[in-house]
Amino acid sequence: MLGFLSGCAYTAKKVEVPDDLIRLPQSFEAYTSAYRSDKEEGVVPSTLKLKWFEPWRYTQAPQGLDAIMWPYRSYQKGVIYGPVLQPLGPEWFEQMRRLSDFDAFDTLRAYGMTVRSSDLRNFPTHDPLFRDPKEAGEGFPFDYNQNSGVHANEPLYLSHYSQDGDWIYVFTAYASGWLHVSDIALVGPTQKKYWEGLSQLYITQEDYPLKEASGGRYLLHSSIGTMLPIHREIQPGRIELLTAQRESDGSARFVPAVAPSTIGAQQPLPMDAKHLNMIGNQLLQEQYGWGGLLGRRDCSSMLRDYFAAFGLWLPRNSLEQSRIGKVIVLKGLSDEEKLRRIREEAHPFKTLLYKPGHVMLYLGVYNNEVIVFHDTWGIKTRKNTLEGRYIVGKSIISTFQLGNNLSDYNPNGRLLLHLESMNIVTLTP
Repeated sequence: MLGFLSGCAYTAKKVEVPDDLIRLPQSFEAYTSAYRSDKEEGVVPSTLKLKWFEPWRYTQAPQGLDAIMWPYRSYQKGVIYGPVLQPLGPEWFEQMRRLSDFDAFDTLRAYGMTVRSSDLRNFPTHDPLFRDPKEAGEGFPFDYNQNSGVHANEPLYLSHYSQDGDWIYVFTAYASGWLHVSDIALVGPTQKKYWEGLSQLYITQEDYPLKEASGGRYLLHSSIGTMLPIHREIQPGRIELLTAQRESDGSARFVPAVAPSTIGAQQPLPMDAKHLNMIGNQLLQEQYGWGGLLGRRDCSSMLRDYFAAFGLWLPRNSLEQSRIGKVIVLKGLSDEEKLRRIREEAHPFKTLLYKPGHVMLYLGVYNNEVIVFHDTWGIKTRKNTLEGRYIVGKSIISTFQLGNNLSDYNPNGRLLLHLESMNIVTLTP
């Protein structure tokens, strides 16, 4: 059970703390104070709104059946464990195939919206899947049935129902998988046109409780990285936003919600120090959630939402994100050469740094050290021959030497060693 909870073979003692988290300011102001426009490339066209509504323009599934079957190819290799940490055999996957009713793939061809923050699952079940939880970096929170978190009120393309009718296979603008039917409201052509035709508010305030304009019933919490349509201005500083709720027949009902106008902006934010601080400091409060598990963010979803506030759309996973914009290959270089290239060519707050399975945002040079912002689960450790993790479990500001002061630090896991590329998101290739 300890392995399930910790996700590692052993957990390094918490009496030690990575010194980056003590000596480096954990706020954006310390790094935007040196922000300069000498590498500005002009106004970057907004891509978020176009991509946000893309699923509503699909006339058929954007991927074929073979492509969406990847979870069976990935997780039937090796041993996979279920919620009570017992290995799952071939019969479990066969049960999932039957439940998935892939013969009905893309027969629904309907449209919808999420009514709450939701979990996009690889298989039509809430049950978690784990690799061997006794291994370092496995167990909770690494639920391999979790594909991605989906924000409330995101547009969806609906492929088909599961055999029992309890799940729907959906496509968002960045991922596909199973959503529970209770999380989805169906929208018709008139509703789509109306919702998309209204002025959109780019949400810039995290976790504000939106309540129904009539009666004050709780609807949902705001989330950076999303948009909601503006229904009307009530009075100076107060607006009504529309939210989508699910009726008993599954259809959408649009419900006005009251909010302060400061909850968002009607245009993407400019990437200046004021707004970088506002968005970055809110995301610095984030706890780690693999694949958006428990409504939290992981490394790639955090940076996806960060750029969304400035009107820029990114793909969902770290590998795809690393291919956006101008890509500079770092693989094969020494640690020193990588740092030199980053100092010379990276643009602060606009450059992603990628290593397999992890992505970071370059903040610049502080006290002659290269600084990054990232949401991370832990630091690799080794005690004799036993691998483990020092659990960080949140978004942080650090150097590439994060954790090197820990007595059990494993230098073979250092960030620079596996760094493969950097890409300037705001520059075209």
